[in-house]
Amino acid sequence: MLLAGALPVCASTVTYDFGQLSGGTSPSGVPPWLEATFSDNGQPSDTVQLTISAGNLSGNEFVSCWYFNLNPALDPTALNFSVSGSSGSFTDPTIQKGADSYKAGQDGKFDLLLGFSTGSGAFTAGDSLTFTITGITGLTADDFNSLSTAAGGIASYSSAAHIGGIGDGASGWINPTTSQFNSFDDGPINQRSVPDGGATLGLLGASLLAIEGLRRKLQGRPSVR
Repeated sequence: MLLAGALPVCASTVTYDFGQLSGGTSPSGVPPWLEATFSDNGQPSDTVQLTISAGNLSGNEFVSCWYFNLNPALDPTALNFSVSGSSGSFTDPTIQKGADSYKAGQDGKFDLLLGFSTGSGAFTAGDSLTFTITGITGLTADDFNSLSTAAGGIASYSSAAHIGGIGDGASGWINPTTSQFNSFDDGPINQRSVPDGGATLGLLGASLLAIEGLRRKLQGRPSVR
């Protein structure tokens, strides 16, 4: 029982690097043009932190809208978003929520849509924004690791964004080139690992053998009168 209580609590991060063009004109900077990271590491239960950044946009390029998915078993309208950090002078985006409610170019239907200003207060090169997401019991970062629903487009993606202000006013749809999912425990920051079920069972077995050995040794002692 003591060993079971000491087992590590799993946490996870999901990171999307945007370097793929699915329609329109490619941004002029070096990809990945955008990055989005969902993490429940270090967060209270049922809480996920989302950080989005436009580190490699350039010139007048800006994000007009950004799309994400949620685990199909969950209701996106139950999510609550609150801003917990930012860098830049942009206007906070509006957030729309609905299962398969938002079509992103040729990339299918998404559950979450972040709409940014396209004029003064645009989300542009070097800007970043962090949200704290709550509202669903058991919510984890991995719940945002789902693909868009097919809608006659060219592919399904985990996320999509529309970039405006490219060159002489062109725009383009971009998607993650790579995505990373990391799961780790709450041990020291440089020693986090996925819990090993086999090692845990072995430890429990060794403990039971030690207890049995101690019991037999005590039974073999002469009683004191």
